[in-house]
Amino acid sequence: GRGSNDYKDIEGSDLVLVAAGFGRKSGQTRLDLMNSNAGIIRDVSLQIKKYAPECTLVMITNPLDVMTYVAHKLTGFERHRVLGMSGTLDGARLRYFVAKELGVATSSVTPMIIGEHGENMLPLAEYTTVGGIPVSHLLTGDKFAQVISSVRGVAAEVIARKGATIHGPAAAVTTLVEAIVKDKHALINASVPLDGEYGYTDVVMDMPVIVGSKGWERIVELKLTESEKAELKKSYDTLRGAIAQLKL
Repeated sequence: GRGSNDYKDIEGSDLVLVAAGFGRKSGQTRLDLMNSNAGIIRDVSLQIKKYAPECTLVMITNPLDVMTYVAHKLTGFERHRVLGMSGTLDGARLRYFVAKELGVATSSVTPMIIGEHGENMLPLAEYTTVGGIPVSHLLTGDKFAQVISSVRGVAAEVIARKGATIHGPAAAVTTLVEAIVKDKHALINASVPLDGEYGYTDVVMDMPVIVGSKGWERIVELKLTESEKAELKKSYDTLRGAIAQLKL
């Protein structure tokens, strides 16, 4: 590998990862970063469109869903070639806290989170499983609520303690990139542009998708309870509200 400060050096790339922008500081939410990073992602997106117009684009910059939305709009790429690294990270955090609560190996836990990569993320108890058993059968509602609270708060805690989240995002993006490079057709959660799924359009949210060499192939829609649908709408409303405030 080699370093470069010239976008021309990405010419013809099949896969481009974008981590450019400011990181969260202690006390900041992901959405606090929005407009300071939107200008950066606007410029990066236009350069990617110019030099790597056939690539699959993976976004890492926060606020992840909104920056993925910006990249999708400004590159004009088909939605299947644009995805954000979110669910693999939130899922790893959910896996850790469920395993800790139950005293089982993390490898036994298959997590499921949809919605916003942020305060309104929606961990799903019926689709988060431990050895194939839904976690709703193993943890009371109160206990799972505590787990969710831990998942939502862990990034802010890591930032407060050591200044940045590094290892978790690195491991998460590695999982996503491996699925693309090896054409795994793996079911992975990622932030993707919606086009009618759950009745939502013109927004990017975390969804389970099939990931392979050309990006993601399809969203796997899940049957949600009425309360889960209401929680997902909170994610949508928050993200649409943020998008409406974008200064591009």
